[in-house]
Amino acid sequence: AEVEAGTQGSTRAPQPRMQAPSADFKVPEMVEAPHPATLSVETLQRQCQVTHTRRSGPGGQHRNKVSTAVVLKHTPTQITASASEARSQQQNLVSAYSRLRLRFALLLRTERTSGPTTLWNSRCKGGKIAINEKHEDFPCIIAEALDYIWQLQDVKQAAEALGLTTSQMVKLLAKEPPALAWVNAMRQSKGQPTLKPNK
Repeated sequence: AEVEAGTQGSTRAPQPRMQAPSADFKVPEMVEAPHPATLSVETLQRQCQVTHTRRSGPGGQHRNKVSTAVVLKHTPTQITASASEARSQQQNLVSAYSRLRLRFALLLRTERTSGPTTLWNSRCKGGKIAINEKHEDFPCIIAEALDYIWQLQDVKQAAEALGLTTSQMVKLLAKEPPALAWVNAMRQSKGQPTLKPNK
């Protein structure tokens, strides 16, 4: 289940003193816990500007007659997300909120001080984590994994802290390619080899 945290979940926090060793790697923005990816859709509705637009694409002229595309702008963080593939405005709205929460997971980091969350523990058993990338909990899980990796600056240590094997951590990140790409960029900035999931 999602955790409704209210507006404090998106309060900006001071940037850490930690600096990236390479200009090719972008230091993420830190925000106060709980992570914005855990915000419920109901909370996000109060924090977002919603714009309905017409988008071109499959369907030709018929698709452009109605403004079914949705663009969200999260006011506290200025992060945006959009959806236009469905003919239904409501379906696009649902997709846009899901993508917004995933963008939170990828772009924002929070400090973790109290161990794995209840949600994480409910998904992690025997060194493996079970989560479908289309599930509503997926952004929360990715956010938690990336927070630990950033905080510990080591994938193996982060995996151990979360009760995962390193290979299972990489497999999880590979479900969201931009997440694995970000971790690999961090590793490359430190002269470490990139990670690839086992086939």
